[in-house]
Order: sequence, then structure tokens, then C-alpha cells
Amino acid sequence: MRVLLAFDKCKGSLSAERMCSLAHSACTRKSREFSAVSVPLTDGGEGFSTILTSGADGEHRKFEARDSLGRQKTVHFGLCRAERLPPKAGEFLSLNGSEKIAILEMASVVGLADLKQEERNPWNTTTLGVGELMREVAGLGVDLILLGIGGSSTNDAGLGALSSLGLRFLDQDGRRIEVPCPSSWNQVSRIETDELMALPPVVIACDVKNRLLGPEGATHQFGPQKGLPENELADLEAAVTDMLAKLVQNFPTAREISEMPGTGAAGGIGFGLSLNYETSLKPGFSLLDHWFGLEEQIGKSDLILTGEGRFDRTSMSGKGPFEVIRLAHRYKRKCLVLAGSVEEEARRECIDRFPFCSIEAFGREDLTLEENFSQAPSLFKSKLETLLPS
Repeated sequence: MRVLLAFDKCKGSLSAERMCSLAHSACTRKSREFSAVSVPLTDGGEGFSTILTSGADGEHRKFEARDSLGRQKTVHFGLCRAERLPPKAGEFLSLNGSEKIAILEMASVVGLADLKQEERNPWNTTTLGVGELMREVAGLGVDLILLGIGGSSTNDAGLGALSSLGLRFLDQDGRRIEVPCPSSWNQVSRIETDELMALPPVVIACDVKNRLLGPEGATHQFGPQKGLPENELADLEAAVTDMLAKLVQNFPTAREISEMPGTGAAGGIGFGLSLNYETSLKPGFSLLDHWFGLEEQIGKSDLILTGEGRFDRTSMSGKGPFEVIRLAHRYKRKCLVLAGSVEEEARRECIDRFPFCSIEAFGREDLTLEENFSQAPSLFKSKLETLLPS
């Protein structure tokens, strides 16, 4: 029996690669008849660079950059050649087969998970380190930058990154504002663009359609989860709006760019980069599908195993495991979803729509959240072994 293992991460306990590895071990223990193939899932956040680089037999690199609070940290990125990708991936990214590609992960630099609860404040976080990393890979002579933007802690419209790439923010005395985060934007009197460096085209992996401003924009939709109090939403929205007006003086199309779908993702990083660089947004799951030939793998498999930390209504809004379920249904393949916890309403709706699917929780209700996290590997593996067919 051919089994496809396509797990996303369980945030805080298990990486996507670890879940696939545990599932592979469980399949091996259960029966020698199982032939398991692993395709870890990523939404552009944690694991994006590692998963895609490994999938293309690329080279893993390290670099010292600043985190969202300006502290030095070691970040990871990947380099690969377009010729190592499946033809459909090359077509999806409009490649000719000779390009050198840098694979960057925003969460590796300015990830929300890296900050303590009391440190989370999008007024003060910055994407300076993202720009430093982009500057580094540009110096390596890459032809394309592939940027995963999930899991960020910032809401600075990508202006920190642009500052590291040469954009200068000056106060009324002509002094450079070294950290142009939202709390310092009111000091900006002039913006200078003459030192902005060149970058190769940037492809942003993004499943979010939110624009920069408005009720569905970066601040209102994602600010609270990044530490912004509800009573400060209007103030930060106003700060982004005022900064946009300043940017229009140097970038005449800034307002039009801010209204493009996806520019509100990851605190507006796509907006900022689009002011000066050739950027395009690609759906994250579609990128993964083409990169690994995921749909073809599903069609060739007898059983598909997928899952994540929690399966709920948000999972059904295009997250990786749900897309795997949908593809498995298209090919009439049995799909087993194993999540740390499961929302019953989402389970019923999903099974009604996709009768080849079954959904189970491996977390235990008699344990605390911390205990479930610490015991996640054994809980996951033992539950899966009881569910696998003999």
C-alpha cells in the first residue's frame, strides 16, 4: 500500500518534518506492506525555507540578521537551481530553468513565535532584518527571491526592509531614523530613495488576500494577534494611513499598490517591497503543490495522511491539510486527518463534504495544554498506529 504523508506543523510542539517522520516510523512498525512517501506542508511560515530547499536538493545557509526588536540572531535561508525543480514548478514561477533561487522565510527573521508575550507590540517591531537578508542574497547573485511571509510579528508595511535596502527616512533636522517602525513614523519629515539598491524579482508565497488598509487590512485583521490592544487599532491604522500619504510623494503609485489584494499580509511586507521592486504574489499551497508534484503524489497513493495542530473552521479556509483533503476527494482516495485537537462542527462539515475523509484528534482531553505539547510525539505516534489499517 502506497501511503502519502503530508502533514503541516503543530505550532509549539511538532514541525511538519517531524510529524512526517513520526508517521513514517508508525507506518513501518505497522506493516512491511506500507510504502510511505513524505511531503511536509508549509504555509509560508515556519519551515518554509527548510522544506522547499530540501525538496529541491538545495543548499542550506545561515546568516546573522536583526530580529523584529533589533537583536542579532542566526537565520536560515536556502539556495537552489531552477533546473532541479519539476517542470510545472518552473512554469508556475515563469522560470527558464537556469535561474539561481534564494528561498527566504520571514518567520526565521521576525517570527512572532520568537517573541515573549510581553515583547509583542507591532508599534515597535520592524522588518529591518528581512531587508538585511534580502541584501545578502542579492549579493550572492541570485536571479529570483522566493519569500515565505507567514508567522511574522510586524506591521511596519515593509518599511524596515526597505530601510535596510537603502531607503532613507529623515527627521526635520535631516537625521536618519535608523529604525522606521510605526512608533517613529511621526518623526519622518523626508524620505530619500537615491540609495535604494537593486534586487532580482521577488515572488511572495501568500494565501492571504487582505489589502493594506481598512477593516480587512493588515492592522485590523492581524494586529491583535501580534500584541496590539483592541483600543489601539484605530491609532495604528491612522499611523499607516499617514505614512502612506508621505510615501506617495516618492512613490506615486503607492496608494494604488496599497489596494492590491495581498498587500496587507504579514504587516504589509508585500506592499513595501512592491513600491520599488518587481514583485508577484503566488498562492502558498499552489506553490507547494507544483514544487513537490503533490497532486500527482495523491493520485498515485492508496492512503493519504495529513493533519496539523488544530483542525477547525479556519482550516477550511484554504489551509494545507484541507487542500490535501480536497485533492484526495477528487481522486477518490481515503484520507486520514490527525490533528492535536478537532472542532466538532468542522469535523462534521468536512466529512459531509468529503466522505472519503476521516478526522481524529491525537491530543488527550485529560491532559493540560502544556502536557499535550510535551507529550505530542508519543501521543501522535500511538494514536496513528491504532488508526492505520492492518
